Amino acid sequence: METGRSLFWYTPPTMANEIQWDAELPKKALEALLQGDRNKAIEQVQLERNLNREDAREVVASFILSQPSMMASMRQVESRAGTHWGLLRWFILLQAIAVAIGYFLFFRDQW
Repeated sequence: METGRSLFWYTPPTMANEIQWDAELPKKALEALLQGDRNKAIEQVQLERNLNREDAREVVASFILSQPSMMASMRQVESRAGTHWGLLRWFILLQAIAVAIGYFLFFRDQW
């Protein structure tokens, strides 16, 4: 991997919500990042540049760190995924409690 050459550069926004990227990342990797799939982006960089996984991960991470809006969207995607599993755990716990209460109410005479 070259050390003296930058892998990307950032052009300041021309309008309020417009961000222009001129990156050496593959198009599929950029699309995966916009969808919030960091692992798929790493795989695309790894395939198209013939890098090992560690180097591809560093390239994608440096790109994400250079883009404040990308960092915010990645955090939002990760927090949504964590919330989903958190709600699922509470739902399973609630079901277990309901089964325990139902068992106690309906089968307590059989003890």
